[in-house]
Amino acid sequence: MRPRINLSRDGKRIEIFIPARLARNAGRKTILSPTGQPVNPDRNEEADVTLLNALIRAHRWNRWLARGKYESVKELAEAEGITSASYASRILRLTLLAPDIQEAILNSTHPAHLTLADFMDPFPHLWELQRKQFGF
Repeated sequence: MRPRINLSRDGKRIEIFIPARLARNAGRKTILSPTGQPVNPDRNEEADVTLLNALIRAHRWNRWLARGKYESVKELAEAEGITSASYASRILRLTLLAPDIQEAILNSTHPAHLTLADFMDPFPHLWELQRKQFGF
């Protein structure tokens, strides 16, 4: 189906109908053309808020632990209302990412396919290997 352009009866408004549908890819909404191809294949300029907030939270928690506000990750998780100390540990691991990867997340210039879920599994401690694994 091709795009349609209609002029309103009063001639003051133009309506443009472009056939498309919304889909989810890695948790992100994507506009698909009638052929199923993404209309907006490049990264949306909006930040991945979930990943961004997790990185910010990780650094805040790391600072609290370093300053002795909490004695353990378990204590921190309880104070933050998180039922799993394991989850808190995985978020804290974001502080171990290479500085340029963290900067890319903060600037929303990281590869478009990466989400928080990609960073929740163990990743290498060596920055060069991290860059390779995450596509930097």
